[in-house]
Amino acid sequence: SFEYRLWVSDIFTRDDFTCQDCGIRGGKLHAHHNIKTFASIVKENNIKSFNESLNCSELWDINNGRTLCVPCHKN
Repeated sequence: SFEYRLWVSDIFTRDDFTCQDCGIRGGKLHAHHNIKTFASIVKENNIKSFNESLNCSELWDINNGRTLCVPCHKN
């Protein structure tokens, strides 16, 4: 969705495309919900559909995201 792509882009830009765990810049990166997990936000807000997720500002809050490289995200 546009909202997800914007969330990811904003996090990568803020973090200067640098993994927040190991410090490697560039490469294959993931945006990771970090304070509250995606699943916990969906559960707490009783989100049952994609349209409901679009209205949940907590899902799209860049303060709850950070950039991780693939190996660090797997950990």
